[in-house]
Amino acid sequence: MNRSFVSSILHLVRFAGAALAIWGIAYVINGATQAGGYVTVRVATAPDAGPSPLSGVRLPDGVVLRGELPLGVWGATVAEQVLSRADVLLGGLCAGLAALLLSSTMKGRPFTRRDTAGLVALAIVTSLGSLLPIVAAATVLDRAGLTQDFVPSTTLSWVPLAGAGLLLTLALAFHAGARTDPRSSALTP
Repeated sequence: MNRSFVSSILHLVRFAGAALAIWGIAYVINGATQAGGYVTVRVATAPDAGPSPLSGVRLPDGVVLRGELPLGVWGATVAEQVLSRADVLLGGLCAGLAALLLSSTMKGRPFTRRDTAGLVALAIVTSLGSLLPIVAAATVLDRAGLTQDFVPSTTLSWVPLAGAGLLLTLALAFHAGARTDPRSSALTP
């Protein structure tokens, strides 16, 4: 492979990882500075809620509010703001760490078992991060006294799950590469 092409890919991986890590941190810091203001969480109507859990809204007979909707609640705590954005934080940090790991292997360091284990661990953390907005929604609903009318949305964000899938694919590639690389004596078949 052309040395300049590999160098360009290496710089692109580093830049993307750094940008995603900085974005994740900045997004959460921005949320933390909005404590006391609105926090937006994804909720669904409770199964046993009345015809319209929205105050001041009278729906016609036979019309029921169902499904998910964003709910903005005033008076957010710092923890609520951070939890509502934690999936972006963990996804960005994991992307940054994965970029560091990939850049070190692209420089010619042989694949090792630690590379594969590190990518799998990052995939797990990224996946679990997609659950934190659900925790934020439960906290916000409890604080606001809306647990009778709404429940936290259980729809997971696709971005962390797609990132976890990519990391697991890379882990499989690293594992296969480590098994075929004669410099990698740390792995057993």
